[in-house]
Amino acid sequence: MSVDKLPSGRFRARVKRGRLVVSTKTFGRKKDALAWDAAERVRLAGGFDPRLGKATTVSTAVAEFLSDRVGRVAASTVATDRRFLNALPISIGRSPVGELTHAEIERYVHRLRVSAGTKKRAIISLSAFFGWAVQYGYRMDNPARGVRIAGEVPLHAASMATWDDVEKIAATIKDPGYSLYIRVMAYTGLRPGEMRSLRVGDISGGRLRVLRSHPEGHPEKDVKNHQARFVPVAAAVREDLERHIVNRAPRDRVFTAPGGGLIASRNLRRDAHWAVIAPELRLYDLRHVAVSEWVRAGVPLATVRTWAGHSSLSVTSRYTHVAGSEDAAALALINGRAGVTRGSQEPDGSLEKAR
Repeated sequence: MSVDKLPSGRFRARVKRGRLVVSTKTFGRKKDALAWDAAERVRLAGGFDPRLGKATTVSTAVAEFLSDRVGRVAASTVATDRRFLNALPISIGRSPVGELTHAEIERYVHRLRVSAGTKKRAIISLSAFFGWAVQYGYRMDNPARGVRIAGEVPLHAASMATWDDVEKIAATIKDPGYSLYIRVMAYTGLRPGEMRSLRVGDISGGRLRVLRSHPEGHPEKDVKNHQARFVPVAAAVREDLERHIVNRAPRDRVFTAPGGGLIASRNLRRDAHWAVIAPELRLYDLRHVAVSEWVRAGVPLATVRTWAGHSSLSVTSRYTHVAGSEDAAALALINGRAGVTRGSQEPDGSLEKAR
């Protein structure tokens, strides 16, 4: 048997390839050790044993999945996956992990009383879990793949806000630090976690170096998609930003709460009376404002993608609906190339003369 009981009372599973031990793991229960041993053997053999998926419940597999995620992905991602997967209904939790269907997962997601964005994030966690289940031989397919969310829109409606709108909002905020925070986020498109992590030394030559993110309630980590980048600082805020950091140490945070600690979005909204001055605008929408304005200005989408730190150009392309930016830019190029065509010339009276 490849599962041994240790003096501590725990059980250690060992998987061998020939005489070589290729994998070991320790469990509190012998049942879990045996299940892991079977899954590892199937994975190494490159095959699939349907008995494993039938004998293991979703709740048991979820616990193993979350344990396996620790150290492999960011702590905030593990926390989010845990929040969604531990909220699965009892009926799903008790089901064999190998027998859940795409229709059942789709029905569960559609019945969630949350926003389309939250449903989409739930699908990401479910898909990651079932992808892991496929890898370890619990099932042959991923039932969360291809689940569609009705009513999902590419961007929040507030992305139609402009820099002029943000300037008016910022002018009503009494705290100068908060006011500048709002403006810089709207002109640079940084995510809230990236704004919290920004250091004085990251600002140089009119550019921001975006290396880290500090989400609320989680430790500081690498930026999303591991896409460190440089973002230009628009002239509208550059002078104010440089004045804000003068005579400060390179490791100092650029933006802090009035008391000197990390900025908490709830406190910022409260102190700035956000519900009164910008009731239809989320703080995260300030990032959308920046990207939308870049597109309106005709900045090439590849450049916008780099500045925003988007995972792909298809994400950036969602912004092309704003103010018909792409059409306007393309028409300007056409007009510049062709000059004034005969059909667009002003009448010079020659037709009247011919008559």
